Amino acid sequence: MDQQFSLFALIFSVLTSFLGSLAFFWYLRGREKRIKSAIAELEYEEQFIDKISRGNVELIRSGFRVLSLALFIVLLSGSMVLSTKLFPFSDVLERIIYMFAVAAWAAAAAGCFSYFKSLARLNNVKLAKEKLAEKRQKLEAKL
Repeated sequence: MDQQFSLFALIFSVLTSFLGSLAFFWYLRGREKRIKSAIAELEYEEQFIDKISRGNVELIRSGFRVLSLALFIVLLSGSMVLSTKLFPFSDVLERIIYMFAVAAWAAAAAGCFSYFKSLARLNNVKLAKEKLAEKRQKLEAKL
């Protein structure tokens, strides 16, 4: 009986250590992907700031793109919410439509806020680029 228990404990410990190693590997891989994604976002933000700081035409174009996309999202989700009042839907489908609308409005607000932050950084382009480069260096050091 004692040998059976020790064999079971040995198999259990090997399996749990394997699963733990696998979970740790997945964590490191996911962490690396998140860091690379954050670096790519910082590079995009730096390019965007550089691009819109060059001239008013590009600034106006990008502003209208963001505004029109946000307006489209809000109007589309608003029409979906209004359609729940005009047409009979099941309660589950109605709740899904409401959740989609709330998520869409939040996404539109987040897009507008992100663009606002980019515009606010244009007050001092040099300082904004330095901060973005510093953040990118910190993230690259984590890799």
